[in-house]
Amino acid sequence: MTISEIQKLYRKCHTPAHVQQHMKVVAEVAVLIAQKIKKNGHMIDVSRVRQLSLLHDLMKAIVFTNIKPSSFTKQPTKADLEFWKKMREVYKRHDVEATSSVLKKHKQTWFSRAVLSQQFDAITSKKHPLVSLEERVVYYADKRVAHSTIVSLKERLDEGYKRYSGKKPKSKSVKNIELAIHMLEEEIFSMTGEKI
Repeated sequence: MTISEIQKLYRKCHTPAHVQQHMKVVAEVAVLIAQKIKKNGHMIDVSRVRQLSLLHDLMKAIVFTNIKPSSFTKQPTKADLEFWKKMREVYKRHDVEATSSVLKKHKQTWFSRAVLSQQFDAITSKKHPLVSLEERVVYYADKRVAHSTIVSLKERLDEGYKRYSGKKPKSKSVKNIELAIHMLEEEIFSMTGEKI
């Protein structure tokens, strides 16, 4: 997909500006990692890494339950709110499945499947596992970007958990997922030849 086609999808899916900015920063991190991996002789499609990064949160707005003006860089329009409500009715709060469906309708088969691997639990999932190196790089890059700021893996995991789970203690499955993500970080550092 071209950047222009992705931007058309942003408009069609009413993707908020701050979510687009998050995906842009994830793409910058993922592309940097992919280029270093490629330079070290590993096979990776840098274009797919960029595109998947720019698509992975396409329908993220359907998970928003408490829409506050301070959460948005650009205030949602009535059309935005109506679209998100309609999509929430169809997909509940499963934004990744909604994104996959949109991409499938646009005949983007690889991306439609690959985006399912970008769910938090994908790293330990048998249903939608991280299959390709491109998927693993984007998954990891997303775990290094809090909103639009590049942070440490620990900081991002703690921030994300607090945002989605509040003050509940981490379950054993969450701890296992976080351990697997730290192992992925080590794998990526071994392919890049440096810590990022």
